[in-house]
Amino acid sequence: MSHISMGIAVSLSGRYSRLGRQVLEGLECYVRDVNATGGIRPNRQEPALPVSLVVEDDESDEAKVRTCTEKLIDQDRVDLLIGPYGSGLTLAAAEVAEARQTVVWNHSGSSDEIFECNLSWLVGILTPASLYLCAILDLLKAVDPTARRVALFHARTGFAADMAAGVLRWIEREAYTLTLDQTYRSGTQDFRPLLAALDDDPPDVVLSVGRVEDDILLGRQLCELRPRIKAAGLVVAAISRFKAELQDRANGFFAPSQWEPQVRYRADCGPSEETFLFHYLKSATVPVDYPAVQGYTAGIIAQRCVEQAGSLDQRALRDAASRLRCTTLYGPYAIDADTGRQTAHPMLVTQWQHGRKEIVWPPQVAEARPLYPGPFWTE
Repeated sequence: MSHISMGIAVSLSGRYSRLGRQVLEGLECYVRDVNATGGIRPNRQEPALPVSLVVEDDESDEAKVRTCTEKLIDQDRVDLLIGPYGSGLTLAAAEVAEARQTVVWNHSGSSDEIFECNLSWLVGILTPASLYLCAILDLLKAVDPTARRVALFHARTGFAADMAAGVLRWIEREAYTLTLDQTYRSGTQDFRPLLAALDDDPPDVVLSVGRVEDDILLGRQLCELRPRIKAAGLVVAAISRFKAELQDRANGFFAPSQWEPQVRYRADCGPSEETFLFHYLKSATVPVDYPAVQGYTAGIIAQRCVEQAGSLDQRALRDAASRLRCTTLYGPYAIDADTGRQTAHPMLVTQWQHGRKEIVWPPQVAEARPLYPGPFWTE
């Protein structure tokens, strides 16, 4: 064997192309970095082997990603199969890989459904969707134990349903009160009729998950109506477009986030945050964002499992992934041995404060205190 082949089907065209490009550039950065050190050493008695990268464009299409995954496994015979961007595409790729007993290093599929389909060859790197909004509730529980009333808005999509289900389980477990559980059709043009219910039974916190345009409109109309609430958390509020559209009115909104460029974990596996950012930005053609660091982290985790297994055998790699406990620049890593579901990586909570997005939770990586309550709804 002269090299180790790493393969990925990723969206370089279609609806996910911008995010897919970020994944690919993160993975390409990993390949450059590992090859600069000589490569991966699958056997301690042998020299390290350089890593080559095989890329297929899945065109943001589930049928296409199946075809691409088949090719990567059956024809290209890649040693390490990196998953695609997005939950739907990841599930499709994982079903193909399952039939071929090939590990999928899943960096961008957070839907809980992926880990509930009896698929045994997945290795999850990111926090499952059902825990996204729960991080905001954990923060509020610590900041204000008296704030126990929650209103929930969520679009009728699978991703939103996973997040909502997680919130409902959290509320039941903590004996909080659900004042409103409002579903809506994605693309709703006016949330004011739905938001009117907040006046009848005011909650302490409003949580929402929809597509980008949904959460932006809901956030804007919350600002206009100024209901008597203490906090609001919107999944989309973490992205720069939310700030660009709401401008100063973005201040005060909480949002969950898998990763932020300024977070500082003490990595014991792979490079530090500073080193990654320095290497990535030297050659990137797209901004650094969570898909890029998740793609890079998939390479780090796969490499560590190869080294610990001392083999490229797929079963040995899957077993090594189950045993591995480490912290990368992306955060802590551990998975459930049976499902491959990530169990250690914490969600960050961000908040727009004075025009800047700050990490306010968890305490060990927070860079600012949360502004609470408000501020816009208390003016």
